[in-house]
Formats: sequence, C-alpha cells, structure tokens
Amino acid sequence: MENRRINLLFIVNSVGIGGAERHVITLLNKLDTARFRLSLAYLKKEDILNEGTLLPELDQDRLEGRVFCCNVSSKVDLRAARQLAKYICDDMADIVVCTNTYSLLYGWLARIMAGRHPRLVEIFHTTEMGTKKSKLQMLFYRPFFRVCDMLVYVCEAQKKYWRSRMLRAKHDAVIHNGIDVEHYVDHYTSEEKNLLRQSYGFSELDYVVGLCASMRPEKAHGDLLKAIANLRVAGLDIKCLFIGDGSERLRIEEAIKTMGLAQHVKITGFLADARPAMATCNVMALVSHHVETFSLAALEAMALGKPMIMSEIGGAAEQVIHGENGYLYKRGDIEALADALHQLMESKKCCQMGDRARSMVTQRFSLATMVNSFDQLFVKLARSPDQVMEVDNVIR
Repeated sequence: MENRRINLLFIVNSVGIGGAERHVITLLNKLDTARFRLSLAYLKKEDILNEGTLLPELDQDRLEGRVFCCNVSSKVDLRAARQLAKYICDDMADIVVCTNTYSLLYGWLARIMAGRHPRLVEIFHTTEMGTKKSKLQMLFYRPFFRVCDMLVYVCEAQKKYWRSRMLRAKHDAVIHNGIDVEHYVDHYTSEEKNLLRQSYGFSELDYVVGLCASMRPEKAHGDLLKAIANLRVAGLDIKCLFIGDGSERLRIEEAIKTMGLAQHVKITGFLADARPAMATCNVMALVSHHVETFSLAALEAMALGKPMIMSEIGGAAEQVIHGENGYLYKRGDIEALADALHQLMESKKCCQMGDRARSMVTQRFSLATMVNSFDQLFVKLARSPDQVMEVDNVIR
C-alpha cells in the first residue's frame, strides 16, 4: 500500500445539480492524484433538460477516464451492482465512498458481490426526514450504516441529531462542507451591480434580499414572500431576488402575483454562475423548513460578504452567529423572519455583518480545510485501519 496510490471509488446517485453531488465533484477535482487514484460511478443518468448536469465541472483528466454510469433501471438493479463489483475487483479499490443512502445500498451490495472488502465510507448529507415516505425509507437503510467503516457527517448538529436516534457505524467523524473562498469573492464593481439590478427592475438604492435555492416545496420560498409582503404593508421598501429554478416555479409566480409583489420580486431562472446575482443583493436568506444540513449556498453567500438570515435547522447555528454575521429564526416564523430582514435594512450593520460572514467562512469553512480533512481520513482508513478511531479526535 505504501508504494502505490490509494484507489478511491466514489458512488453517487447521479451527476445532476445538487449539493451532495457538487460535494463529490469538488473532492474529485481537488484530492491529490499523486496520492489517490480516483474513479466515479453514478447510478442514474440525470435529466439534463430538467435538472442540468455537473459533468462539465468535473476535471475528467484527473480521473484517467474512469467515469461511468451504471444505468440503474430499478430500485435494486443487480446488474448495476455486479458492474460495480467487477470494477471493485478489477481496479483493486481500497475505499468505496458513497454519498447518501441510495448509493450506500449499491456500495454495500457491490462489496458483497466482489468477494473482497474495501473500506466502506458513507458521506451523509441528510438530517431530518421531511416526509413519511422518507422516514420509512430511512428504516430500510439504517442497517447499511452499521457495516460502514466510517460515517462522515457534514456538521456537528447533524451528528448529534442522528446519534440521539441511534444511527451507528463502526466509526464516525465530522468534516464540515467547504468552499473555494477565492472563487467566491465580491470583485464586481458598483456599475456592474447596478446594471444587473436594473435588468431586474431594481434601483441602486433598493434594499434587495436574495434567496439562492432550487424551487422545491421544502425550500419554502413562500415564507420569504409573506415576510416581504408584511414589511411592505408596514411601509418598508424591500425587494427580493429568487435565484434559481425548479418544479415550484409556477406556484411561486402565482403567489407573487396574488400578493401584489410582481414589481418587487423577480426570478432569475437557472444561472450557470450565480455569483453576480448574489453579489448584487444586500442580504441573502435561506428559509427552508427541512432538508438543509450544512448549506453550501449559505457559505457561498457569506464568502461574498453577505449576512445570512437562516431558519434554524441542521447546522445553521454553526454557520451563523445570531446578531454577529446574520440572524437565525425558528422555521416558519414569518414575524421573526420579517424582523430579521428589517434589522438588516440599516446599511452600516448590514456591511459589518457581511464582513464578519466572509471572515467566518475564510477561517473555518474553506475548501482547502475540507479537502485536507478528507485526505487525512482516506489515508488513515487505507493505511492504518486499526487506528481509525483516532480520526474522531483529528477531524472536525
């Protein structure tokens, strides 16, 4: 093992656009190829028309061509599992890295079929189960966690949540999500921001709150609309920019019209690069009712110098220090959300909190910190499996 690279096989549900999928692409692009031999298997082809794909963001040259789709055609596709098993054997995989529960199922099946036992790692991005169906699915997946050599949580709150619910693997660790803080820098000029604002019908002096998220029910865009409507009724001039697209767009557009906000709330649609749109906002918000565990979108906005207003779910309290670099509020509490928006209308306070937000990300949640932590984890698993418990004390 000391004389060859460590073979890592990543398994992900798809390469469609999503936080967990982007996390995998980032690791593949940044892990040291002098130390690791990298491969990627994705279970299903993404619907490019409706979802988009992250494949163009993957530097496939680093993977030496080992990127393949399993073309899963049913919930448990044994043909796909055998394909993965063959790859584990042929490539002598040392570690199989799974992202969330469905890929963990296939990693477990493939390891059994392969007849050899690479280390099994689960990177888990989920906290609360938002629906009855997802709760039942979690009951099915629970046993697979127990055979994992390492369960990686993406924040402390998530680890606490699942440990209290008796979710167990052989070992676990916390590695916070990280972003490229040099990529997310507000280098846009006032003129560039004003031109973009004008394209959405906003003026230079407007107070604009942004929300960057897929338009899905759990993201609760309607909560922000209600808070904005309440503030406008109270005589406060506030605008909103929804950055993104999704299945709920028509419902959201109808709600905007019904609330009389058509002149004050705009939707960008899908953007390949959301940085200019986020940079033109004064404040960013995430108002989700569930799903968020440790939001990359929040880190990106904070790195751009934007104070964050977040519903207090998942690891939000590890990102936002209430009253210092943003505000936290109880999910669904429209009055508290509106109050936070009102507080940040004071430009000096908004700028100060934005500076602290970027400082927080730079110091604690950089991409380099995250990648280095995974590097340590994979090396320890491959080369010192009997000492893997030490990881719990090293990686945070």
